[in-house]
Amino acid sequence: MADILIVDDERNLRTSLRLALEEHGHSVEGVESGEAGLAALAQHSRDLVFLDVRLPGRNGMDILREIRHHHAETIVIMMSAYDADTAAPNALETGAYYFLNKPFELRKVLELVEQAMVNIDISRKAQTVRQIRVGNRDSDRFILGNSRSMNQVADIIAKVANSPTSTVLIQGESGTGKELVAKAVHFLSFPEERKPFLTINCAGLPETLLESELFGYEKGAFTDARESKRGLLEIADGGTLFLDEIGEMPLGLQARLLRVLETKSFRKVGGTRDIEVDVRIVAATNRDLKREAQDGRFRDDLYFRLNVVLVQVPPLRERAEDVLVLASYFVQQFNRELKRSVRGFTPQARALLEAYAWPGNVRELKNVIERAILLQSTDLILASHLPLDLDEESTASSSSTPAQPPKFSPRPLRVMELEHIALTLEWCEGNKSRAAKLLGISRQTLREKLKKMEAADSAASGG
Repeated sequence: MADILIVDDERNLRTSLRLALEEHGHSVEGVESGEAGLAALAQHSRDLVFLDVRLPGRNGMDILREIRHHHAETIVIMMSAYDADTAAPNALETGAYYFLNKPFELRKVLELVEQAMVNIDISRKAQTVRQIRVGNRDSDRFILGNSRSMNQVADIIAKVANSPTSTVLIQGESGTGKELVAKAVHFLSFPEERKPFLTINCAGLPETLLESELFGYEKGAFTDARESKRGLLEIADGGTLFLDEIGEMPLGLQARLLRVLETKSFRKVGGTRDIEVDVRIVAATNRDLKREAQDGRFRDDLYFRLNVVLVQVPPLRERAEDVLVLASYFVQQFNRELKRSVRGFTPQARALLEAYAWPGNVRELKNVIERAILLQSTDLILASHLPLDLDEESTASSSSTPAQPPKFSPRPLRVMELEHIALTLEWCEGNKSRAAKLLGISRQTLREKLKKMEAADSAASGG
């Protein structure tokens, strides 16, 4: 429940609004002037402030600026019965969450409070999101989320870190953070020591160059080998070598890598002596290596040797509860980096973020939030700031065959609304909370509309 302050010189409004909010479990205090409001905030911060534009003494816009400067986390809803056309844009540009025209319905107020508390709750969760430091800087963190699946990933990482000789295989789609998992394993394994962490993408190099990079070569091993070169296996001695996209490694090199894992030694290209190394191999792939091995595209003996500890990083679409938490975390991160003061998302933007499938996973989410903050000019990220196309039919309509315009059949707006609610509930498999978010309304409003639907159905059936 919210801790709310009402700043308005109309006593009757303060009283009626306070009673309505308290009836729904909120803690509410009312004051009659801007100075009294600032004094109340100085005593202890509030989640939400209802602030009138016209006040005795300093006006509401001045008070709004003070609140945004000294209490940046507090959400402010402005109220006025005058000059709404000019006051509303100024208030929103200054940092108000919403502008209420007087007189207003209490139902609308309760919806606004519920929506604002969602933003506050997400922001607080983002501040306590589970994460693992993977370096010495604050930016070097592996951001997990609060979902059960990512907590399991964190537990595996912690256990592996206590056994720094174990080989680790990380599987997951592109953008899920496989390299960050590898870094987390390494830095937690050697928290006090400066051990090397080297990485190479097995898909980005031709076979001969990949072999040279991994194993090094002796002078004269081939035409351009004018001097000896140490390979990554030798340089990473005592630390970790991360082999990204291991599934793309040619079969010939897979045999050489298997020997390294079994004997802890290797020979340079053109070399005649074995070089012993103590290096942990952490490999990652976006393929199903078990199936690749069964189909003969990957050595099964190397697969079993790599798969000592398997870390399966789930795609973002399978941990939908982390989407808004991670999005809010990235808002806070980019606020610091870009010196912005974005406070959250509108209900429509939240619904869009939750409904999107995120094929690019966390990497895509981070890029989308960065773009939104760079281009936005308001304190809240709007749905229009998010370049997410959720309309599957729009893709089909872009085919070479021109789409025929649909036949129009006028229907009452009430009927269309109820049909849309029914379809949304069906899409959400009956989950009312999720349906309310996608519809951009509160759960309480959805319940009221569902009651109307049930009454209409009962009347139609003669019940």
